[in-house]
Amino acid sequence: MSRKRKAPKRKNYSDPKYGSLVISKFINSIMYDGKRSTAERILYGALDKIKSKNEDPLKVFNSAVSNVRPNLEVRSRRVGGATYQVPVEVKSNRSQALALRWLLAASRKRKNKTMADKLFFELMDASQNKGSAVKKREDTHKMAESNKAFAHFRW
Repeated sequence: MSRKRKAPKRKNYSDPKYGSLVISKFINSIMYDGKRSTAERILYGALDKIKSKNEDPLKVFNSAVSNVRPNLEVRSRRVGGATYQVPVEVKSNRSQALALRWLLAASRKRKNKTMADKLFFELMDASQNKGSAVKKREDTHKMAESNKAFAHFRW
């Protein structure tokens, strides 16, 4: 890490089909070994299946992401030889990154045939506040709630 100056922020490009920055970031997180066209085919296939159900794919995707976004998380904090799980609020960039990561991990664990199918079903579940990605957010909130007693160790 350079000590001289902060690294410049790169410009984020929106995806070509829907013009959304969030979809572009999700494509980047799906991608393996630089295979962008394969990742795009997977996500656009899932969004086309949502469209075939007579629903707005962008609205379903955004509601799924917003339902999975966490507000609180726990951070480990070492105080006097003991490690405490301290609840802290999550910044918006991190909460979006966590939501995309959890959606992807939950869809990869599903038992459907293709990745587009897995992603389609996980997005539909998350938009209706169901599914394992939403459960992950609720578990994170529950952990933060149970460790509320250590909130005074916040830095």
